[in-house]
Amino acid sequence: MHRLLLTTSALLALTLPAFAAGPTSLGVFQDWTSAQYDAGGAHVCYAFTRAIGSAKTPSAAMIIVSERSTSRDEVVVQATAAYPPKAEVAVQVDRQPPMSFYTAANRAFSRDGRATVIGMQKGASATATWDRKGGKGHEKFSLAGFSAAYGAIVRACPAR
Repeated sequence: MHRLLLTTSALLALTLPAFAAGPTSLGVFQDWTSAQYDAGGAHVCYAFTRAIGSAKTPSAAMIIVSERSTSRDEVVVQATAAYPPKAEVAVQVDRQPPMSFYTAANRAFSRDGRATVIGMQKGASATATWDRKGGKGHEKFSLAGFSAAYGAIVRACPAR
């Protein structure tokens, strides 16, 4: 658990604003981990899971859902490499219609975070796909434990 939080801290330091203290665990919920940290007096809570990889080639790609008192349901698919310029990422939960994400560098952001969270709460897995040279890129994520992890971050960082 301690190593997981250190890894999370390092990843978040690269993707989120700087924070004074390291994250505090809110719990591990099946395939999802929840934590919070203080960013200049404001609490930021997040839940994440890593992509499902094979035993030979594990993936470092992640889905991260974050909550702040002033910003709710930010859903990001963080890839292992930069997406192509102006790429669109489609995230499909089970057999639901795909949801659209826009990209910046190696991150894809949900256009409708609330709808994405609702879809993720109803599903068992999510697949992110995008066009790239030579074909399609894709990552698959487990949603086992997502609802509990999401509940933990909403309780820890309530809306104002």
